[in-house]
Order: sequence, then C-alpha cells, then structure tokens
Amino acid sequence: MILWAVILFYALTGLFFITYLFWRKRPVVLFARGLFLASIAVHILLTLSLAGPAHRIPLASPVQAVNMMVLLASLVFIFFAFRRQTAVLGAFFLPVAGVALGMIAPRLQANGTTLPVMFQTWYPLHTVSVVAGEALFAVAFVVSVVYLIHEGIIRKGRLHWTAASLPPLRLLDRILSACLGTGFVAITAGMLFGALWASSLGVDLSQILMKIWAGAAMWLVFAFSLHQRFAIRWSGRRTALITIAGFLIMIILFVGVNMAYPGAHGAGLTR
Repeated sequence: MILWAVILFYALTGLFFITYLFWRKRPVVLFARGLFLASIAVHILLTLSLAGPAHRIPLASPVQAVNMMVLLASLVFIFFAFRRQTAVLGAFFLPVAGVALGMIAPRLQANGTTLPVMFQTWYPLHTVSVVAGEALFAVAFVVSVVYLIHEGIIRKGRLHWTAASLPPLRLLDRILSACLGTGFVAITAGMLFGALWASSLGVDLSQILMKIWAGAAMWLVFAFSLHQRFAIRWSGRRTALITIAGFLIMIILFVGVNMAYPGAHGAGLTR
C-alpha cells in the first residue's frame, strides 16, 4: 500500500537526518535530502489517490486533514532541509511526521469520502486555509522544541559539538516568528471562509458550535503569542513555550471535537 511506503520513506529519511545531527558529513545530508524529496513525491501521489474519481481536494475527514497537514508541513521543511544551518531540523520533524501518518494509517481510506457539490465552493477554501495554518503551527512546534533544547544546553554550560550542530537561537527565533505570523493569517482566513461556507448553506450554528469554540480557542492562543511578541517584545523561550502549549491545545481540540462531535463539520450537515 502506498501509505506504508510513505511512512517507510519518512522513517528512513528521519534516520539519515538523525545521523547527520551527530555525524556532520556532507554525503549523509545529501542522501537525506534526496530521500526527503522522494518521500514528498510519494506522499503527493498518496494524496492524489485520496482525491477519488471526482478529483477533489481530499479533506473530507479528520484523517485526511492530518495527512494534508503533514504534507504541507513537509513542503515547508524543504526550505530548511536545503540550508546548511537548518538541515538538522529534519531530525526532529521527520519522526513526528512518520508517527502522525502511522497513527492515521488504519483509517485513511484510498478512495476517501466524496463531498456533495454544495460543499465545493467555500468549504475547500476554508479547510485548505485552516490545514495550512495548522501545518505552519506544527513547524513552529518543532522549531520551538529545538529552541528549548539548544537553549537548555547553553544554560547548563554544555557547549560541545552537539549544541554546535543545532541552528543558532536567533535564527530559530526568526523562523518561529515567521511560522506563527503566516500560520495565524492562514487560520484567520480559514475562519472567515468557514463563516461564508456556513452562511451559504444556511447551516444552523448549533450544528457546528463545537468547531466554532475550538477554532476560537486555538485562534486566541496564537493571537496572544503574537500580541506578546510584538506589543511587549516577548521572544525566544517565552514564545517557544507558548507555541508548544498552543500546539498541544490544538491537537487536543482537534482530536476531542472530532471524536466527541463527529457531525460538527462535514458531509453530515444539512440545511
């Protein structure tokens, strides 16, 4: 099955990036980069296969959304993988991506669920924007973890070759800021598209109330992070901690709402 091929590629790529983290040899990172591009290519094939005969964006279920989020985050990581200072970030991202795909593998159907025609206007814009924002927050989460690890090594005075392998703290902070800002814009656009989608269908707000509250909570967490960063100049460790907390809240809300209230967002909605 192509899904297991994707997971295998991600696992192998992660192994090579981890090797590069501890053994900084150019052939290792070159091979890791090649495997990463192959992993993304196979992942794109998987995602296209999920589109089904109607060739629509495969975002009709929570597991398809997770698949798309991992793919979009991987595309963002291409820019890091091909930069010397940030290539080692792949050692932290690829294992997370592989585990995420492994968790959804039993429920990710090759034919997917086809959305009714009435869901094909605002709904794709809404879901793609939200998933893109979540993917950027996932990237920010990984960068935050690396930031805290690097800072912790420095604070303890363990300035050895392991710390030297990690990107500079200032660079990690800039990446974190860019991901949070862009992700926040995407999430905000997704919420607006979602409101237009619900309005165009005449959906009763009680049917999507849980999604509204979950989205608002996630939006507020990251809005607070950005406000503190630009209003009172929080950066570095504080931003990383808020980002990690916000990402974990996002995961809890995503899993909790879709398990407890599966009809809140999808083809089950009626006028």
